[in-house]
Amino acid sequence: MATPLPHDPYISAVVDALTAVSLEPDNFWTSDSETNPYDDGPDAGCTTMLNAVITWDDETDDDTGGLLLLWDHPAEQWQYARPRHEGGNTEPEFLERLGRWSDPAAVAATAQALLAGTPLPEGHAPYWHEADAVRRAVDAWAASES
Repeated sequence: MATPLPHDPYISAVVDALTAVSLEPDNFWTSDSETNPYDDGPDAGCTTMLNAVITWDDETDDDTGGLLLLWDHPAEQWQYARPRHEGGNTEPEFLERLGRWSDPAAVAATAQALLAGTPLPEGHAPYWHEADAVRRAVDAWAASES
């Protein structure tokens, strides 16, 4: 069994919120071993970050379906990308309304709009009030990595 990562409780809450609105993802995972693309210091390319990926498969013939939701620490916002039939995915785009610790229901509402091809909900998503303990654990992880 893998050791739990500090952001696992938040990502689990997001997956629960997605499932509650009948958007159960096809796959999701968390990691602490991805190279940190946000690090531009002397160790750039050699540092890792916490991240999570939540996916829905593309069932279309024209790459309009499917979705990857991406959560990276130290990024300040969630991102999304679309899977490509030939492999890989489109370049991730930031979701300005979804801060790093947005309420899981707001993440679910945004995913719902992205999957349906409808306009994204307006305004900045509310903060997830249960994030304080998770945020402290993530900050401690980041401090230990620097």
